[in-house]
Amino acid sequence: MANKKNKTQPSYSIFGLNGCSELLQSGQFQINHIYLQEGSQADKNRRLFDPRHQYANNITGLSKHTFKNRFHKGRTQGIVVEFFGNGVKKDLPNFSQVDSACILVLDQIEDPQNFGQIIRTSECAGIDGLLFPKHHSAPISDTVLQVSQGAFVNLPLYEATNLKHEFQQLKEDGFWIVGLENSIDAEEWHKIDYKGKVAIVVGSEGKGIREKVLESCDFKATIPMQGKTDSLNVSAAVSAILFERLRQISL
Repeated sequence: MANKKNKTQPSYSIFGLNGCSELLQSGQFQINHIYLQEGSQADKNRRLFDPRHQYANNITGLSKHTFKNRFHKGRTQGIVVEFFGNGVKKDLPNFSQVDSACILVLDQIEDPQNFGQIIRTSECAGIDGLLFPKHHSAPISDTVLQVSQGAFVNLPLYEATNLKHEFQQLKEDGFWIVGLENSIDAEEWHKIDYKGKVAIVVGSEGKGIREKVLESCDFKATIPMQGKTDSLNVSAAVSAILFERLRQISL
């Protein structure tokens, strides 16, 4: 029997082997239902062996015809998982006792595809969490979680009512705040020291970082463009700066 849905918690659904496997193995969310296409790649995949025993009562096997009619969008690989639970935290942890940490801060990232890709990149880069505002942000949605390819279960997500208030706490814990912004007084991104404790702030390609948020930054970084296009997609910019940080701390 499927778990009874808790109406106080948001519900989501994702599909595909990678994301569903990460979700089922994490144990962080309550699984409402697992739909498997009989004979599909997911039905035969050994990575789902343990989760299928744990959630045996939550699985519904569907014929290929029925499954395709019900879930006709996206490359499902024969599996769709419906789940619920709140994967977003409201309070940042205390970082005062650690020597090195990195928080990525999103401001005005309203495209769910970009948001999901940033979650995936951030988890791959090994940072300690992603902070985003309650407003001026895409909400956590099926699309965001789907695009993250399961990375959302391994990366702490923090939602803030007021980013400046969170910056104050981070600075008290020893963080430097770096804003990634194209401006004449910005340092090239690879010349900034990201070792120690740092919060990196990025904004959307169109709107950038809000001025009142930028005012709280201790440093400004920029990625100079060599072509005719004057800005990177924000997920590409995040990848560049987070992996530069990873390079520096690995030296």
